[in-house]
Amino acid sequence: MRFKKIIAFTLLTTTLSGFVCPAVIHAESVDKKIEDSQKKIDELNAKKNASDKTLSDLNSTITKLDKDINKVLEEKASLEKEINSLTKEIDDLTIIINKRNKQIESQARSMQLNKEDQDLVNVILESESISDALSRTVAYSKLVSANKDIMDEQKKDQATLAKKKETLNKKVDDVNKTAKELKTKQEKLEKSKAEQVALADKILKELSKETDNKSAYESQKAEAKRISEENKKRLKELSDKQAAAKKALQVQREKEQKEAEAKQLEAQSSLSISKQSSAIGKSNNNTKTDEDKKETVSLPSQDGFSLPLSGGYTITSGFGSRTDPTGYSGDHHDGIDLATGAGTPILASRAGQVVEASYHPSAGNHVIILHDNGLYTYYMHMTNIGTSVGSVVDAGDTIGTVGSTGNSTGAHLHFGISSSLWNGFINPTSILSF
Repeated sequence: MRFKKIIAFTLLTTTLSGFVCPAVIHAESVDKKIEDSQKKIDELNAKKNASDKTLSDLNSTITKLDKDINKVLEEKASLEKEINSLTKEIDDLTIIINKRNKQIESQARSMQLNKEDQDLVNVILESESISDALSRTVAYSKLVSANKDIMDEQKKDQATLAKKKETLNKKVDDVNKTAKELKTKQEKLEKSKAEQVALADKILKELSKETDNKSAYESQKAEAKRISEENKKRLKELSDKQAAAKKALQVQREKEQKEAEAKQLEAQSSLSISKQSSAIGKSNNNTKTDEDKKETVSLPSQDGFSLPLSGGYTITSGFGSRTDPTGYSGDHHDGIDLATGAGTPILASRAGQVVEASYHPSAGNHVIILHDNGLYTYYMHMTNIGTSVGSVVDAGDTIGTVGSTGNSTGAHLHFGISSSLWNGFINPTSILSF
């Protein structure tokens, strides 16, 4: 009874070891994520700084352009005043020219009508005296000269008018051209500014998201570290308990072995005495005594291990190094894989006591048997388990059926042998003949 309790305790500590070692985020993996996240943050900060500088340069250019536009607007306002003044001068000059034109036209008609009278020869001939002739000649010359001066002044004013109009038109064209160029430049700069603002906003959002990611990774790292420390502590406690249980089990086994040997000697001694009594005629019956019926309470003993399958099979994976087909269990194989049909009975390879009969994510449904020689046998990936913890089985007893539970790629039996529970695995082919 005490032997079974010790076995049960060993099984409990081993099972708990499996539950307190969940897959947690590896610190190295989290550190890599944090490092990558920091690189992205640095890149985004560099982009943000470049964007801020570009935006600052655009704002400076736009500010300068605004000043240029205001200056042009001031020039335009000043030019408009000049245009108004020049327009008035043009209007006044136009009025004068029009008046002169009318005067010239009137004088031209008058001279045309009085051509004969205005002829210089006629003026002299019609004069009553030389003095009168001279006076008339002077008057005629003055009239002709005045008309000529008016014509010259008219031509001069018309030239001035044309030049002022040309100057005015040129100034208007220049101002309009400059204003148009500045407006186009302003529109381009405003568009560039809008694009840069949108880019800066996008960078800020990405930066915020990446900063949040980094914080999340750092939290995961802290949590992983906490869980790791907690698991180390709990595993150490369990390891200590398991070592104590194993030691107690060994002591108990030695004690029970001695008791069994003593009982066997006692039984043999009783049998010898009974036979001697029968020989001298003290008893003629062949009935065994109560001492003869007593059995040793210990694990059955058997010389070797037998095949764990009764039917045909194929060894699909041997013991030792191999390429893990699923990428989950590592590249070292702790046993051998025997492929056969699903549901094929699995047999105990040697008499012993069941110390584990449960499910594991990697081993699937599995059974572990402790044998009298201190070795353990493992039967994994079962469809069904046909025994329970604490059961004593004989070699050849059915303990389950072949399946593909846990980390498996097809129906097969993973069979292993070790010198300690889940440790010290031995190549089964060195013990069994296949």
